[in-house]
Amino acid sequence: MKCVIFLFMNSDTMLKDFSKRNYDDAIAFHGHSCGGLALGYVVSLYARELLDLDYSEDEEIVVITETDSCTVDAIQTILGTTAGKGNLFVNNWGKNAFTFYNRKTGKAVRLMMRPDFFKPSPELDALREKVFSETATEEEISKYHALSDQRVNDILSTHGSQIYDIKEPQQPVPEKAKIFSNIICPICNESVGVARCVEKDGQKICQFCAQNK
Repeated sequence: MKCVIFLFMNSDTMLKDFSKRNYDDAIAFHGHSCGGLALGYVVSLYARELLDLDYSEDEEIVVITETDSCTVDAIQTILGTTAGKGNLFVNNWGKNAFTFYNRKTGKAVRLMMRPDFFKPSPELDALREKVFSETATEEEISKYHALSDQRVNDILSTHGSQIYDIKEPQQPVPEKAKIFSNIICPICNESVGVARCVEKDGQKICQFCAQNK
């Protein structure tokens, strides 16, 4: 669903500030630094370089992501693609692949992480399992964070071309977001967007009722 945007500050100033967003801004949005966030930051910069992208004030940039991992938060922060604006689509297929579209130029690219980029780290994997299960010692926790920070630094110091392969987009650019009217579901009596209703027994009802009533 598309919204009407009201800007309460000079839009040129706001866009200029957004275009300067960096990894620290991604951390502030996501809540912490991690390898996934770093990968999202690098792929955003690489896409920006390949497609001449700026920060997306509206729907100038569209992204289809094939994962729901931490990478997505960095992409949102750096490029301004969000679900609420209708220019971020999450297909959780478990792939570190992202398709970027520049509506202004018509150019698009799918960036797929190289399968050999991450070298196995048995030590880091073992420490992660202990930390997440809350069985790690203080020394093991410190070691885990040190190794994790090193991995983040390694990612951030690597150009996107060394991490991601360039692929042809698998899907056309999605349509722009549309505004739809709401109706009242005759079963639960709740308001629902008509475009998200389903037809059942000659009535338009919400998806929840269609599946559970």
